Amino acid sequence: MRVLVVDDHPAFRKALTSALRMVDDIEVAGEAGGGVAACEEATSLEPDVILMDLSMPDLSGIDAMKKIHETNPDLPVVILTAHADDGVERAAREAGASGFLAKGTGLHELVEVLQEAAEPHPDPAVAAEG
Repeated sequence: MRVLVVDDHPAFRKALTSALRMVDDIEVAGEAGGGVAACEEATSLEPDVILMDLSMPDLSGIDAMKKIHETNPDLPVVILTAHADDGVERAAREAGASGFLAKGTGLHELVEVLQEAAEPHPDPAVAAEG
């Protein structure tokens, strides 16, 4: 699974990518330091899933996700944020987030959410027909 890691804090981003690189079956496709760069990298790197911070100075994670989904609606985005509460999670999911985690979540749980988000999900309309 190829993951694009997006966070505006360089030290946190580097620590996260280092941890993910130690996990079998995960390749860090690239990194971005903000929402604008995330939109560009999502197109050029073609990751299987994006792990994105919510609060960034140039373009929020929700706005970046919406922009990414305009051109690639099936690209899963998992939000990883310090602002984890029900209202923020609801807003992220309504905007199209495939997962939502608080910063400080353990690596094992983080990997599970990324794997679940990256798995192909059958089209409900097709499943209903079959």
